[in-house]
Amino acid sequence: MIEFFQEGGPFMWPLGLWSVLSIAFFLERIYTYAGLRSEDELAEITNDINSRIDSGTGIDQLKEYCAEVGKLEGEVYGEGLERFEHLSQEQRTMEEMRVEMNGTVERAALAYLERYLAVIDFVSKSVVLLGLLGTVNGMINAFEGIAEKGLGEPTIVAAGISEALITTVTGLVIAVPSIAIFTYFSNRATGKAIQFEAYGHGFVDALLRRWQSSQAA
Repeated sequence: MIEFFQEGGPFMWPLGLWSVLSIAFFLERIYTYAGLRSEDELAEITNDINSRIDSGTGIDQLKEYCAEVGKLEGEVYGEGLERFEHLSQEQRTMEEMRVEMNGTVERAALAYLERYLAVIDFVSKSVVLLGLLGTVNGMINAFEGIAEKGLGEPTIVAAGISEALITTVTGLVIAVPSIAIFTYFSNRATGKAIQFEAYGHGFVDALLRRWQSSQAA
């Protein structure tokens, strides 16, 4: 394995680093998605925080509750509370508040679900180019060997061609699973975000009821 790495030339180092990044964020996504709550649990948490909002629980206490809940629901609802607190100090209509808050909750949910996927996408695209650079570098070395020693030293030519092929193969070996990982989790993120949307809007409605009551007082 070490010999294979060395024969690949200098471009094997960034390829190795990119593969470690892809694996690390792949494992992180597995851990995150394995911890996602079921829809029943999502409904229970949403109903709980909505009841607290309707009963007049303070914003700071609601934030503490979100911190305790954690994961997708805690992070999204916590961010929603932060945005609501800020918007409440501005002159906004009910519809403006609804659009802004719904957008905040939807973006926060998608950001949580798609976290680090941009890195995996970058890896899947860049390793192919790095492999190509390694290929070009290997061919340059091969031609330089021919120019210097002539065709009488086939080992020099073979070493350059070997470097070219190794980096190409390595880039593809990293790229293919990275693309598969990115596609899989992108689809999972979209599906979960759609499922979450109705509950997020219900949370926003509860906050807007409180805001409307405060405006009427």
